[in-house]
Amino acid sequence: MYKTIFISWSIEFGPIAVFFIALSFLGDTNSGFIQATGIFTALTACALIASYLYEKRIAWFPLVAGVSVIAFGILTLITQNPIFFIVKDTIYNGVFGLFLLCGAVFNKGFLKPLFIALFDMSDRGWFVLSIRWGIFFVLLAVFNEITWREFGRDAWVMYKFWSTIATVVFGFYQITLSKKHRNDGASPWGMRIKPFLPSKIPR
Repeated sequence: MYKTIFISWSIEFGPIAVFFIALSFLGDTNSGFIQATGIFTALTACALIASYLYEKRIAWFPLVAGVSVIAFGILTLITQNPIFFIVKDTIYNGVFGLFLLCGAVFNKGFLKPLFIALFDMSDRGWFVLSIRWGIFFVLLAVFNEITWREFGRDAWVMYKFWSTIATVVFGFYQITLSKKHRNDGASPWGMRIKPFLPSKIPR
């Protein structure tokens, strides 16, 4: 259970932490930014490969997040234009947030197939969780777009740092939701105890 959490969050936040460290050494020039992006992209690819070698699978959410980083990172390196890396957050967060909110319109908790191996909650819990993350991701997309367009790249780097912190805090807070809506047989915090069989994903 905790191993899955660690791997998922390491893939999601490990490379971005190194990105900020690299940027502090390379400097926030155009060249330094692109070099840090290259490091971030390479580490994300390594994290996905390491996760697959270790678990013989990659959970959907880290996979989608990782592929988006790699795709936009490569575009940034090829074009030598930081804008691709910057707008990645607008596109990724916006599309994913709208996807979750559209699911809520049809009374579907679309996060369930992505995290069912980790959390053991009622359908109501998955529904609420999907709405919360949907709103959060849409807000991240909006503020990301406003920040880089109105205040420039330097301000965006600071925004990216604090939005990453906010995402971590918000993610941990959702454990209170999984605790409230946990199924019988789950851990006290709503985490899945018994191994989940992918062939039994509820439709």
